Formats: sequence, C-alpha cells, structure tokens
Amino acid sequence: MTDAVTGIANAHAARSPVLLIGGAAPLGLRGLGALQEMEQVALLRPITKGAWSVAETRQIPEVLTTAIRTALSGRPGPVFVEIPVDLLLNRIELRLAPIPERYVHRSAMPGDPDLVVKLGHLLSRAERPVVIAGSGVWWDDAVKPLGSFADATGVPTFMNGAGRGSLPHDHPLAFAQARGFALANADFVLVLGAPLDFRLGYGRTPTFAEDALVAMVDCDPVELGRNRPLEVGITGHIGRVLEQLVDVLPAALPARWEEWRRRVDVREREARAKLDALCVADDVPISHYRWAAEIASAITPDTIVVGDGGDVVGCASKIVRLSRAGQWLDPGPFGCLGIGPSFAIAAKLLHPDQRVLLIAGDGAFGLNGMEMETAVRFGLPLTCIVGNDGGWGQIRNPQLSFWGSERAVATSLPTTRYDLMVEALGGRGLFVTDPREIGPALERALGSSDVWCINVALDPEAYRRTGQVSMAI
Repeated sequence: MTDAVTGIANAHAARSPVLLIGGAAPLGLRGLGALQEMEQVALLRPITKGAWSVAETRQIPEVLTTAIRTALSGRPGPVFVEIPVDLLLNRIELRLAPIPERYVHRSAMPGDPDLVVKLGHLLSRAERPVVIAGSGVWWDDAVKPLGSFADATGVPTFMNGAGRGSLPHDHPLAFAQARGFALANADFVLVLGAPLDFRLGYGRTPTFAEDALVAMVDCDPVELGRNRPLEVGITGHIGRVLEQLVDVLPAALPARWEEWRRRVDVREREARAKLDALCVADDVPISHYRWAAEIASAITPDTIVVGDGGDVVGCASKIVRLSRAGQWLDPGPFGCLGIGPSFAIAAKLLHPDQRVLLIAGDGAFGLNGMEMETAVRFGLPLTCIVGNDGGWGQIRNPQLSFWGSERAVATSLPTTRYDLMVEALGGRGLFVTDPREIGPALERALGSSDVWCINVALDPEAYRRTGQVSMAI
C-alpha cells in the first residue's frame, strides 16, 4: 500500500478518481506487530476524498459503493478502502451483503440563475475577455458546451490540465502560446474548472492584470475565490452553466471583440514562428525542439499522447498540437515523474483501437521503465520515445544557470541505452542520433503491433541555450 501513496497523491492533485483497496493485518492481531501492520487509513486520509476500514465482511459491498460514489461525485478524487485479510476469508450469504448495480447518480447541477445573469452582464461589458478551460471541463463532460460557447461569443480560449484539446488546435479561438500576453492584458477572465494555482500564477499579478475582473465556474465551491477575490463564483456543472450563459448573452459579441482577438492572434503567431524556427535545426546532437517537432508530425487525431518528464515534456507540450480532449495525459499539477508507462498501458487497455505514444525523459523513464515488460506480456502495442539528454534537465539547467557547473549536483545521468533494455524485455528498440531518423522510426513503431522504445540522444545544453530555465527547484 505504501508503494501506492505517491500515485494517490498525484491523483489527488490532478482530481483523478481512483479506488485503492488495501489489505491489512487480521483484526484479531491488531496491535501485536503483525507483518506490515501500520495505520494505513490515517496515512491516506490527507490525500484522498475519503478513507475507510471495513469492520465486517457484510460491509464490504456497502463501503466500496460509498467509496466509489465519493470518488466520482462532485470534484473527482482518489479514495481508499482497507479490508483486513480475515474478512476476506469469511463467507456470507449474498442477501446479507447485496452488491449494488448502480454506484453513482451524477448530477448536472445548473448554476444559480441570478449569478449566471450577473456573469453575462460582466462578460458582455468586457473589452478584452479571456477564457481558461481546465480539467473540470473534461470531468464535467463539457467539451461540446465549451465549443458552442466559444462559437457564440468569440472569446479567446486557453486550455490547461485535462482541459487541453477541448477546442481542437485548428479552432480559431483556441490559443496556447499567447497566454502570458492575454492574461496580462485581459480586463475579464472566466476560469472554468481550473484552480488558481501555480500554473496560473495563483491568479495574481503579474500573471493576471492587476485590474482584471475574474469569474470562476467549478463543481467544488471550495475552489471559488482561492488566492484571488472573484466578481462572480458559480458552483455547478460547467456544461450546464455555459449553456445558461449563452442564453443570456447578446448575439453581437464576436464582432465586439474582433480587434482583441486580432491582437492575441498576432502574439500567438509570433510565438509560434519563434518555435518553428527552433524546430527545423539539423544539429547533432539533436535539439529538444527538433525532437518535439518530429513527434508532432507523427501524431494523428487517434493517437493518445502520454507526457512523462521535465524539460523534454515541457518542450513537447509547446509543439504538439491536440485535436480532441483526452488526447494528452501527463502527471498533472503534482508533477510526479514515472507515471508514463502505467498511464500508457491503461490508455491502451481502455482504447485498444487507438495508437499510444509515450513521450518520456530519460530520468523519468528510468523510474518505471520496467513496466514496458508488462506491456509486452499482455500484448499491448505502444511506443515510447525517450528524449535522452543525459540528466534531470529541469533541475540541472537552473543549477547551471544560477550557480555554474561546479555546483551542479546529482543531476547528470549517463546516456542509458533504454532501447536495449526494452529489447531484453521482449520489445523492440532503436537508438537514434540523427534528427532525420526520428520521423521514419516513429512511423515504423506506431504502425507495428510491437512494444517499442525509440531512444533519442539529445543535446544536454540545447534547451538551456534557448533561455528555457525552470524554477522547479
């Protein structure tokens, strides 16, 4: 169970519903020092929506049902149920412990009508509005209402978390690279299902304009107003609230904000042009941007992409364009590395008809790369492409920039031949040092029925030379 704590903490931060069932020492031996006896419920309670210990065999279905309902209701999250081993050895009549057929009764709760009208007035009076669509859009199944709202209003929209891809990359209102400019200049920001955490500068200046009005819609009232006062905070199903909002807005809004959209679009194109210039480099060792560009060229709408790493995934996320919600998976706000192989395996099990591509840093892949054997053993074809820059780049680069090479501590790694490791586990492997080989290698791997590791040697200095230094430390 303790091995699951990191994953549960990651799920808690990412609002991901997970049911963790843990065994426990027999009730009759509690306190005697039985094998692996510990206070599991107390350990899990702070990082779950609920944690229970089952006291009787007949309660197992009841407690599990409560846990599942808790995990999926409102703001999703992980739950924990402890079942002592002696309860599993007991037999009981089914009539005394019926197994429910339905676990969850989800409610698409609309927003308070008066607050929706107030929100509509604020939005319609804005001169430079922006929408931030976060993970709540995904969990509320509000992708279609978001698209209808965008088309009806013409508001520039930025997506983060599991909300990425809610508007496809080619949608005229889907922006990514100009977020800093837009938030710093917006006079009204509508935040949909995204916490005002570090990813959004805590909703404060300089990320947000000092005089910007902010409104939020979230299924969890606790998130409303955290870190910044709101003009309007609405608790409700994001899809329903957006539908209500469209009904109270005037029809001429897209024309009203045409000049504002043009300004955002100019910044978006400028930023994209700078990235595109970095993406065509033929340098050897290979640059992070060229590596990411080759990946982006290989991704189709039916490809599920899993990002697991620091700098390499940060770079790829700027270059890879998404066509739909749920196409991109990553650790989420907890930033837990090593999730890649497990996420990729789960994605392939859920969607066997779709291609799965794992983008991994060499450090991240080293944490759980052995799970590629699991994919081989269960016949789950997936492709992992490793950006191998020989270190923990997201930590190493700030060390080098702030303190110099003499104080870059414990962040360098050898160029490990993960391709050979995956071959030894029964998969296929390829080591790439020429940028022109990346595209053909991805085409071959993604089109096969094998488990692949494409291990690409990157220039350890390339990302830092472009001024990309993370404050991860």
